[in-house]
Amino acid sequence: MLKAVVLGVNGQDGSYVAEALLRRGYVVVGAGRQPVSRYVGNSESFRYQQLDLENSADLSALLHTERPDSVFHAAAIHGAAGFSYEPVFAAMASVNVISVHTILEFARKHKPDLRVVYANSSKIFPGPLTGVISETTPYAASCLYSIGKIAALELIRHYRSHHRIAAANLLLFNHESRRRPANFFVPTLARGLAGALADSRHTMTVKTLDFYADWSSAEELMDIAVDISERAPADDFVLASGVTWHGREAVRQLFAQHGLDYSRHVSETLPPQNMGDSFNVCLDHLERSIGRRPSCDLAAIVDDLMATN
Repeated sequence: MLKAVVLGVNGQDGSYVAEALLRRGYVVVGAGRQPVSRYVGNSESFRYQQLDLENSADLSALLHTERPDSVFHAAAIHGAAGFSYEPVFAAMASVNVISVHTILEFARKHKPDLRVVYANSSKIFPGPLTGVISETTPYAASCLYSIGKIAALELIRHYRSHHRIAAANLLLFNHESRRRPANFFVPTLARGLAGALADSRHTMTVKTLDFYADWSSAEELMDIAVDISERAPADDFVLASGVTWHGREAVRQLFAQHGLDYSRHVSETLPPQNMGDSFNVCLDHLERSIGRRPSCDLAAIVDDLMATN
């Protein structure tokens, strides 16, 4: 029976990865900083391990004890738009980068057939994004968070090319679920729409609707992450829906689907902006490699979020 370690199992991505693995018959050890598992219950196939990824010795000990067939690194110090990473840079470097090196060194020295999947980020592509975005799009740092993600990307590529470690970078665009922190845009939007349906006088305020975004289902993307680990574990993939929205048009359509005029319920603190050209995420490499691409659309994601409000 295959065994997987999931780091960051108490977060959105890690919990969905763990559940996808359990559905496929894996034994899963979920690790998180908190004292108990938040979403996945202990069972014959799942065990929770409290672990602080700032302590690389503890991570190494866990890997030596469990000797898993695969490791999914879904832990990160990450915030919503506008988050300041300067005060937490040392911790972020430990969690987002140094822990990746610990895993890769364990594979190099002790388990060369280990499969590693790392939840990287589209933030490595500097904005504003335009044109077609794929695995070959040039990357460049734009903030401390992206600096860490680029370092992890290059670590994985180095160990892949020099030591033949089967490790994958998942270059994740916006992905949403009911487990997403409430201060992110889509959960905020879902609450506002639910409020407007309940009370015609309800209003919400956002900074701006003038932006482009590709939103997909976190649960679906993490199931695809398991496919990648099983079918193409030594490669990099952009993961997105492949559908790009202008924020204002997305909100307009979502409210209109419920018979509402968004302009009566949503106000912005910033004046309108010209965002220029849009972008589109190319999923051809993903589809060629695993025969699959995401199918869940934004309306379904928002409906699911509204059902929890």
